Amino acid sequence: MNVQQFDWRNFNYSSFDVVGVSTDTPRFPFAKQIALRARQHGIVVVLGGPHAPAEYDTILREGICDYVILKEGEHTFLRLIESLERKEIHPHLDGLAYLVDGEIFVKPAKFVSNLDELPFPDRSNLKFYRTKFCGRPATSVVTSRGCPYDCEFCSASQFMGKKIRERSVENVLEELKLIKKMGYGSVIFFDDDFTLNTKRTIRLCEEMLKHGLCLYWWAFARADQLFKREDLLEAMSRAGCRMLFVGFESAQDETLKEYKKGLSSSIAFDVARLLKKYRIDLFASFVLGALSDTKETIMKTIKFAKKLGAEIVQFSILTPYPGTRLYERLKNKILTRDFSLFDGTHLVFEHPKFSPSQLRNLLFKAYYHVYSIPRLIFKRGVPFLIKILKNRQESAYGFSV
Repeated sequence: MNVQQFDWRNFNYSSFDVVGVSTDTPRFPFAKQIALRARQHGIVVVLGGPHAPAEYDTILREGICDYVILKEGEHTFLRLIESLERKEIHPHLDGLAYLVDGEIFVKPAKFVSNLDELPFPDRSNLKFYRTKFCGRPATSVVTSRGCPYDCEFCSASQFMGKKIRERSVENVLEELKLIKKMGYGSVIFFDDDFTLNTKRTIRLCEEMLKHGLCLYWWAFARADQLFKREDLLEAMSRAGCRMLFVGFESAQDETLKEYKKGLSSSIAFDVARLLKKYRIDLFASFVLGALSDTKETIMKTIKFAKKLGAEIVQFSILTPYPGTRLYERLKNKILTRDFSLFDGTHLVFEHPKFSPSQLRNLLFKAYYHVYSIPRLIFKRGVPFLIKILKNRQESAYGFSV
């Protein structure tokens, strides 16, 4: 849902006992307004999502909410509701933070070890979240949590942990069958790394085919997991995969080392060719403005992205999101606390080589350089480019497709 379309000012909060708000960093200003509006009605407000755990001290001291959920919220939020029903306003729960008489009380979170025990999301009233992929109604599914990689600019490993936790193939299949019955024809797999366990991914694809689900879908993957893995890509293609989001980030191996990406740029074109062979669209992502970047290295990355031949290319300005190691490195050089500008299209820290306007101009130049080629103009058109630049706040990863 685009939070800006939510009429938070006129919403009837008074009919609720508790309001929960989940937020990432660029949408935090809207989450804050919703939370404060609900609190004006005397409602208990709980904040969660990727941004809240990193900023819980400030959030609580500003009186934005009553409680902050740290990390995953399924167990903590349920136990909080049960405590509130018993009139316990200061419960000492794992993964919960709150303020009492100027003192923050916080108990570290524990990750859900068995994801199969969690119920499926109730999608019956998701009117705000309707989207399409490949012309079909789409919904999101998460089949695993955690990321063993520790990229400098990403909070996934901090928020969900470095240890991968997977739902069983049988459990995922059960949810996909339910989704199909509800009329969805497409799925967005929001695992941080859908192809990490290639054997499991192939088995899931085989089961989707065996049960005739006929769903179109896209997912996030790493280039090194796709490199020379024709068995994996063939299985994914046959099972309905129509797009993969792959973070190539830079044409410079030195920059990839700075990002702690654990990749080499040399495999990018082989991966792109394999995806094309199996008719899977490539959604390629690049991050501009590494501390070591110069105008020359950024132009090299832009030319690299253009030559890659991806169906969609996303460029982002390096952004130190709270909760990342990059933020800890740069927190004394942050230029603004307006988190709506942490959307990947603004430079929000003092860069050693670029001003905010210089890097923003390079970002627009990157999009123009890539999307002005006839192939993409014919396939995507100018309105698609405008959508990219206007709707970057749709998610921490970019925008809906």
